[in-house]
Amino acid sequence: MARAGIARSFAVTMYRSLGASLVELLWLAAHPALPASRLADIDEASRAILDRIHARGRGMVLATAHAGNWEIAAAAIAERYPLTAVAKPMHVGWVDRFCTRIRTARRIAVASPRGAMATGRAALARGEVVAMLIDQVPDRARHALALDFLGATAHVDRAPAALAAAARVPLVVGLARREGARQVLEVLAVLEPPAHPGRAWVDEATRAATIALDRFVRAHPSEWLWLHRRWRPAPLDEERSGLAE
Repeated sequence: MARAGIARSFAVTMYRSLGASLVELLWLAAHPALPASRLADIDEASRAILDRIHARGRGMVLATAHAGNWEIAAAAIAERYPLTAVAKPMHVGWVDRFCTRIRTARRIAVASPRGAMATGRAALARGEVVAMLIDQVPDRARHALALDFLGATAHVDRAPAALAAAARVPLVVGLARREGARQVLEVLAVLEPPAHPGRAWVDEATRAATIALDRFVRAHPSEWLWLHRRWRPAPLDEERSGLAE
């Protein structure tokens, strides 16, 4: 926070928000029949954007992050649009199983990052929203783009933009933030691929999405999860597989 020029006092409100998010997550688990929209909204302008893109019937890639209560936001989105979320398995097994059960009960399809391009393209062909995180270090260095983020170089996953380019669908940057007792999902940017998008468009869209996230965090510093190792380098392919490709 200090490096980004953000007062450390915001850490207190971040932890407070995390505590509220835990209570909300337990509420989701205990009340699977009650709508998540009791706790979350899509703002009017953003809803109009999402409705317009959804009406095309070709789907969209939602580039999002660990902001606000992302689980509540995802559940609220899934009540309005069919949603597939690409998510890494959590390190603690029972936590991963608990969150997967909540997502499944809320009609959120969960896809592994392995094979996510094929799974994502199939979901987009069905007109779904495919949610992918842009604030995690990718599993392989060749999938990463080194960009400035909050005052330091971060390895940003190119996969969301690459999927949007491959499927010729919009890359929508959307993030949740807390407003009182409710979550508000806001669309920050819509990045439309050209007729024949290449690597240059993927890199530029990844850069634009990261800039949008950077601005959001600076405007709402207590709404983003500062705790994970965002600035660690992406692992080399050889380190993961033991073999050079």
